[in-house]
Amino acid sequence: MTGNLRYDAGKARVGRWWYWPLAALLALSGCAGVATMPPATPSTAPATATMITPRAQFSMAGRFSAKGEREQASGQFRYTETPARRTLSLFSPLGTALAEVVAEGGVVTLTDANGGRQVATSVAELLRPMIDLPVQDAALSAWLQGLPAAGEQATAVERDVAGWPLRFRQSGWDIEIGARQADTGAPRRMRWSLPAQPEVEVRWVIDEWSAP
Repeated sequence: MTGNLRYDAGKARVGRWWYWPLAALLALSGCAGVATMPPATPSTAPATATMITPRAQFSMAGRFSAKGEREQASGQFRYTETPARRTLSLFSPLGTALAEVVAEGGVVTLTDANGGRQVATSVAELLRPMIDLPVQDAALSAWLQGLPAAGEQATAVERDVAGWPLRFRQSGWDIEIGARQADTGAPRRMRWSLPAQPEVEVRWVIDEWSAP
């Protein structure tokens, strides 16, 4: 992964609201409620830690903030995943619908607030004219759960006493989990950052989480 981001403002249909939330997707959604990450205390993980794997079905909702070299954005998001379908809905901080991305049957469709549609075979392909950030959909799913994705070695992994990752590095990104739900282990706060580009980061606050 190169870690380079390219943005062509003339190609964005919903302005900064489309660019940065979807950049988070491929990494892959603002407000004052997005908290600063407290320092995490690493510990030795139990033997059962390797058994913690990403779920194939879950839903979550909350708030995001993101920044890069030239743009900043914040808003609300809702993400739902099943084995057959993934849906990401993006909203302004006040809750106005901005865009929806649906991945189903090998096709990814983005519908913006004006009804414009674009179709591709993957999220990365759909957004490649704007963002050179080739992270697979499987990584998006795992990272949103605060877990490393399968298929690529995660490094600098630190875990809590229950075996949940506190932070890890994968595909050039540092994923930090600031807080988790006590009962499910689902993330409550996360920060995704690019060490190669310190100005690039995405913060998440998860207000709702459910899984079968």
